[in-house]
Amino acid sequence: MLLGGILSGALTSVILFLFSYLIWGRKELSLISGYNEKTFKGDKNKLAKAVGLVLIINGVLVFILPFGLEFIGSVAGAIIAIIIFTTIIALGLYMKFINKK
Repeated sequence: MLLGGILSGALTSVILFLFSYLIWGRKELSLISGYNEKTFKGDKNKLAKAVGLVLIINGVLVFILPFGLEFIGSVAGAIIAIIIFTTIIALGLYMKFINKK
């Protein structure tokens, strides 16, 4: 069961890393859900960096998830889920904050 988790976690992580590169590195902000260039008034570089950083963090967490589940148990899954949820909420709040400036 660990091998299937590792493969699916690795594939998901690669996808998250790819989107992080496209958004942060290549500034493809159109990939961000809800982003509208006409209505966004904030710093686009800060937005790209924040979204890219959250995608990298979540990619790493998704990659280590099957190992945590295998060796620690369901507590590791709950902790990783809470961290991912918290980063997404924090990103949403940060996006609202930088859009007001």
